[in-house]
Amino acid sequence: MKTIHWFIAALIILSTSVVAEDKVTVKHEILPVELFALHSKFKQMTLSPDGKHIAFTYEENNNEVKMAIISSDMKKISSSFGFGENQHLGSPFWVNNNRVITTLVKNTGWLDDTKSNVIYLGVNVDGKNRRSLIDNSNSIAYSGYRYLNDLPRDPEHILVAKYHFTDKGGLKLQKMNVNNGKISYLDAIPNTTDDGKIVDVQVDTNDEVRIALENDDGKNEFDPDDDILTLHYKNSDGWQSTKIPSNRAHANFDFLGFNRENSKFYFISNMDMPKNDTKGVFSFDFETQKIELVFRHDDVDVLGGIFGPKGEILGVGYMPGYSQKYFFDENNKEVQLIKALEASFKGQSVSITSYTADANQAIVFVRSDKNPGDFYLYDRNKGKLRYLASPMPKINPKQMAPMEAFTVLSRDGVKLYGYITLPTNKPPKDLPLIVNPHGGPHGPFDTWGFNPQAQLYANNGYAVMQINFRGSGGYGTDFEESGYGKWGREMQDDVTDATLWAVKQGLADRNRICIMGGSYGGYATLQGLVREPDLYKCGIGIAGVYSLPMMWEKGDMHSSRSQDYSEVFLNKFIGKDEATLKKYSPAYNVDKIKAGIFLIHGSNDVRVPIEHAELLKKNLDAIGKPYEWLVRAEGHGFTQEKNRIDQYKLVLKFLEKYIGK
Repeated sequence: MKTIHWFIAALIILSTSVVAEDKVTVKHEILPVELFALHSKFKQMTLSPDGKHIAFTYEENNNEVKMAIISSDMKKISSSFGFGENQHLGSPFWVNNNRVITTLVKNTGWLDDTKSNVIYLGVNVDGKNRRSLIDNSNSIAYSGYRYLNDLPRDPEHILVAKYHFTDKGGLKLQKMNVNNGKISYLDAIPNTTDDGKIVDVQVDTNDEVRIALENDDGKNEFDPDDDILTLHYKNSDGWQSTKIPSNRAHANFDFLGFNRENSKFYFISNMDMPKNDTKGVFSFDFETQKIELVFRHDDVDVLGGIFGPKGEILGVGYMPGYSQKYFFDENNKEVQLIKALEASFKGQSVSITSYTADANQAIVFVRSDKNPGDFYLYDRNKGKLRYLASPMPKINPKQMAPMEAFTVLSRDGVKLYGYITLPTNKPPKDLPLIVNPHGGPHGPFDTWGFNPQAQLYANNGYAVMQINFRGSGGYGTDFEESGYGKWGREMQDDVTDATLWAVKQGLADRNRICIMGGSYGGYATLQGLVREPDLYKCGIGIAGVYSLPMMWEKGDMHSSRSQDYSEVFLNKFIGKDEATLKKYSPAYNVDKIKAGIFLIHGSNDVRVPIEHAELLKKNLDAIGKPYEWLVRAEGHGFTQEKNRIDQYKLVLKFLEKYIGK
């Protein structure tokens, strides 16, 4: 068992490093693909308030994520459970020493990131009294419950929001008993307007509701661009209200939390940026009622908060290429702890997942581009870390490839952030290149960190490039919305420009480039072959969108969400003119493709139904264009290890044929 010791003084004097970076050179070897297809043994780990137990989740081969509770010495499992195929239990949190709450969602495949229709479950340490507390699985639009806060000072209750369509999607506060699910109504937030609705609330570190956000939908309740936001806050004079100043038609506004003294509240917003925005962090002072910008990066959004043992916010994270943190008070002792841990694990990202009630113990998660992660138990009194577990314990970070961040200007002057993973057994020159556009596309974005598929292909001698084309999240609302209506056009040009950058830098061999992606990335893959027939030697589309007109007809967006909501956003994303949609659909432009094609799809995909791939296949057959085809009885991306292994082996064989040795 790994154990790391250091003196308590080292937690204050940050110059001391207790984990030296290993400089030993490991001889390169081609690793079995099975290593990169394995499911996570430990996905999330959280510590009980008394430090005696750890709740964790883990994956099974049937696309199931289970939860278990183990003693903190990792010797005795007291309970474990799951709900079968495609059912995922989420990150657990403790409400008292004996009871844990977790979430349950249906997952349709590896590329599915949906968080809708969430069920909240409670379970005792011994596995007894397992019951549903919040069940949104059959909720209609604008109805159901949402978890808000675990109320640490009240171990028998959590704070939840109740929604009902008669309230136009607004919330009503409820306390829920964690043992039996019974709810009790709390007083409404005063001073709300007739047309507005409360959409979010926050409690301070004393479990008191102090902040609420009211939203007036404007003329179109399904379109956020005409919304009006009001901030309600509670100080010594009771509840007060103020309009949120904004230089935008629609400002983002995401709650973070309170400082330790509860004198300031922090939130993420772009409200002060009329254009070329990024999301910064703001503070609201309860005494002066002033809102002030605390931190903003010029290029990238603030992504979320960093919290201390009492739920107080210490700072925020952001990713200008590599993972970074901004702390509000560098002298805070909890900040000093995090900085000491980061100094100990050089080149890696460190986060604390949970603390004990007395803050003397905490679970620390350490990860990097080459390390899929390690969990440690930190003991403040003893001044040491004890290794607990790793999500992918068979991965040796010394054998993995580095992921390097880069920026590039598009042909029309837009700054783009990207990443390239380089093989370790070759000089970084004239490499065969895999261009890997991400899915989504609006909202998701590629980040620095461990990517098992990029590592697999780098291990086999290929460079892997990921680019956050316009339309991606993480770089401001304007950047994301600049991709609306630009599928297959400017968004595709950004992928092309990044590819040409890699060639110009001498990293990639222009004659050995393949493009590969999943979901929207599958669309970008085939559209890349259509739009740049002489640039790519091959393309691998995984669960891809190949017909834009079909998006208006098929897929779970139409069944699981409001039809009005779907129409608003589909109209923004791709438009409605059928001639234009066909013009930018790979399935209707197969005659322009010269490169080799490999299509991979799940026959049970509900996000992007297999009809997309079948239409593309039909039109390729009609012109006699050869392709390779892999279909398995899975959903939106393969999750079963056997199918992943088969996919990886066939992809490597395909790559070898077109851009290999």
